[in-house]
Amino acid sequence: MNRSLRVVVSSLLLVLAVLLLLAFTSYAHSQVAGSGGADGRNLFGSVGALVALAFIQVWGLVAFWVPLLLIGYAVAVWREADLDNLGRRLTGAALMVPALCGLVHLLPLTRSFDWLLIRWDQYQFGGLGGSLGRFLCAEGGPYDQTETGFLIKNLDVLGAWLVLLALATAAALLMHVGIRAAASRVWAAMKSWRQSPPLEVPERPGRVKPSFDPSAAGRPVVKNRATTSINEITRRIAEDEHSVPPDAEELIEKIRSQKRSLSRQSSAADRPVADEVGPDPVAEDPAAPLPAIAEAPEPTAASEPEKKKPATKPVTKAVAKLPKVRERTGTSPDSYVLPPVDLLDESPELRAAEHEAEKGQTGRQIEEVFSHFDVGVKVVAATRGPVVTQYEIQLLDQSMRVNKVEGFEKDLMMKLGTEGIRIVAPLPNKTTIGVEVPNKVKEAVVMRGLVEDVDPSTMALPIILGRDVVGKPLVGDLAKMPHLLVAGATGMGKSVCMNAMICSILLFKSPDDVKFIMIDPKMVELAGYEDIPHLLAPPITEMTKAHAALEWACRTMDERYEVLRQTGVRDIKAYNELTEDEIRFRLAKKELRPEDLANEGKRMAYIVVLVDEYADLMMVNKEVEKSIVRLAAKSRACGIHVILTTQRPSADVVTGLIKSNLPSRICFRVVDKSNSRVVLDCSGAENLLGKGDMLFLQPGVSAPVRGQGVWLKDSEINAIIEHAKAQGKPTYNGDVLKTGAVEMEGGGQSGGANSSEWLGDRQFHEAVQSMYRYNRSGADFFRRKLNIGYNKATSYVEQLEDLGFLGPQKGTSPREIVRSWDDWIETLKGNGVTWDEEDDLYHNPVELRQ
Repeated sequence: MNRSLRVVVSSLLLVLAVLLLLAFTSYAHSQVAGSGGADGRNLFGSVGALVALAFIQVWGLVAFWVPLLLIGYAVAVWREADLDNLGRRLTGAALMVPALCGLVHLLPLTRSFDWLLIRWDQYQFGGLGGSLGRFLCAEGGPYDQTETGFLIKNLDVLGAWLVLLALATAAALLMHVGIRAAASRVWAAMKSWRQSPPLEVPERPGRVKPSFDPSAAGRPVVKNRATTSINEITRRIAEDEHSVPPDAEELIEKIRSQKRSLSRQSSAADRPVADEVGPDPVAEDPAAPLPAIAEAPEPTAASEPEKKKPATKPVTKAVAKLPKVRERTGTSPDSYVLPPVDLLDESPELRAAEHEAEKGQTGRQIEEVFSHFDVGVKVVAATRGPVVTQYEIQLLDQSMRVNKVEGFEKDLMMKLGTEGIRIVAPLPNKTTIGVEVPNKVKEAVVMRGLVEDVDPSTMALPIILGRDVVGKPLVGDLAKMPHLLVAGATGMGKSVCMNAMICSILLFKSPDDVKFIMIDPKMVELAGYEDIPHLLAPPITEMTKAHAALEWACRTMDERYEVLRQTGVRDIKAYNELTEDEIRFRLAKKELRPEDLANEGKRMAYIVVLVDEYADLMMVNKEVEKSIVRLAAKSRACGIHVILTTQRPSADVVTGLIKSNLPSRICFRVVDKSNSRVVLDCSGAENLLGKGDMLFLQPGVSAPVRGQGVWLKDSEINAIIEHAKAQGKPTYNGDVLKTGAVEMEGGGQSGGANSSEWLGDRQFHEAVQSMYRYNRSGADFFRRKLNIGYNKATSYVEQLEDLGFLGPQKGTSPREIVRSWDDWIETLKGNGVTWDEEDDLYHNPVELRQ
């Protein structure tokens, strides 16, 4: 229901309620009898009097239930409240009428009601409960002209009371007016009132009268609340053992343990700040009274700029009072503070009324479409997601085969006038079939609402993906996946998904917890993350560097497994939980020291290897597949995880080895069924909507789950990146960009310009001769011409770039030859290389070509 229609309906209901209320209020029986009299005319004339007569004569006082009910529904329509099952609610309102009439008739009459009975002439027609109340509960007798009421006659007075109260309760439940919720709140308030100490009356609004306590001198004043404070419990223990609540000792112990855990979590850099607050009386003397926990001041306009400074957070704030996301505090030695959730945009408002109307209309259309093909179905449920609604249909014909229903996707698309319909037959663990239909009114899935639902303490590497078709969060732990493949055509949401995963890790983890290796063949997708402190190396845009980084990851994996073996643990989580003394003790049994380990016994950080375009990397250097397969097969336990994206998920790119070792896969819209089967082992991704609509295959599950990827704006990404950069500079590991023992110092250079091995390498000279003769270069070219391996051909290319004869790599285009043949000869002579003048290897290849 749109806004204008909602205003019209609520206004009509309200006007009708006011008219009835005024007609009932001004009604007198003489207005209908025609005698006029002192009662005067009804405010709405004879029509108003007749209407009031019809209601009041039958229902008595309960006639006022009708305008009250109309006012309630007018307010509900105006506020766009949930009015599902309107028939059930109206049934409850109708059942409430006889229940109230009977109860009102059973009430004892007093003199205060005589004037009303005379005005309405209800002595004749049944009293305050009207003729309906008299029929149900009239107490006839030998001196009474009326017959005994139906309920009184069969159940007596007590039974009538019980039946009418039960009927009123059932009617209220059918109307869904929130009786249970109100009762639970009243019960909770009563329990809280019984358990809380008496509150002092404040002198004036906003101020609580302070009570002098000598033991609390110099401590911050705690705001008076309806709970037992720490000071109150301590005072009671000191004064009188018998007045202590039974759970006082347990409560004090919990508070002390909480303070000890908070002090352990504070970092070395935070210790000067903690010292300013003062020593912990619990740590110095367990029997000493505990200081009050300071309440955080309310934010004001003047303190708004200070709110964004991470160093100004009060260190004595109780963690239990904070929202879940506010517990994300940095624990690294460099006092890294995690980005606040305020950097993300708020979630948009939901339009519930439009959504409910759309669900009902689409459900009827689905039943109609199947009926055209003589297939009897019934829509039994509909669950709305942000972009797609899942309708559960039940087959009315038990002999109908389920696989026949799967063939109606295109028919539904045409009849409903939409694309992206998917049929799941049957739904997992259900006896119904799911029909996923895109919504006409779509909603954006924003990061903030998902971040607030994540508990980072239960995940090592939380990544936020979006929401599924029923609106539940799609949040996973990369450490349990343990590797991820993301595929989809251009513009379908792969890069947004990659940015969302990176930012979700940045929101929850410090540089000491996780490190990134980013491989970006496109050169622009991951360039913005340069200089964040989580990087092990700058974003890699050259394929030779990418190969070197993957080889380094494999070597690091082997070194970490050796460390795990020496310390006697099975995975990185168990290793990081070991203290320094435990590591020394375990190594001492093997006559080793922490200095003998590859990491010197230090804490291991998780490493996430991101490859933005795996197909392009494979085109340039197919040797990288071996490194990726090794990492995917073995690196889970040592904390190295791989995320691959590709826009060409063909069988030659996503090979069997890759698929078997990457059980978690996300597929956005692809061009055909074959690509969908390569990624997910089933079709369906070719019918997706695009723009974040995806299928997510979780590890250990055979059927993929449809969802909508999270939408992260550039402004949100930049805010998170800038916050990370402001926390510190990255510490790059030079070994990441080394091939073997030769360092690559930028631009794909191998650093071998100062080495003299190339001077005596005749095969290298043959490579240079071939390069000038055919005016071509590259590792593949040298492999074919010289019949050498890929690694050696790559080293030749790097050596020529170091010497300045080849330009840097520019995407997939061949490198440019920047110096002439004469410069090559001069270089050889300048380094003391001599040769026979008859040797064709050192003759000008242009002359040989002529």
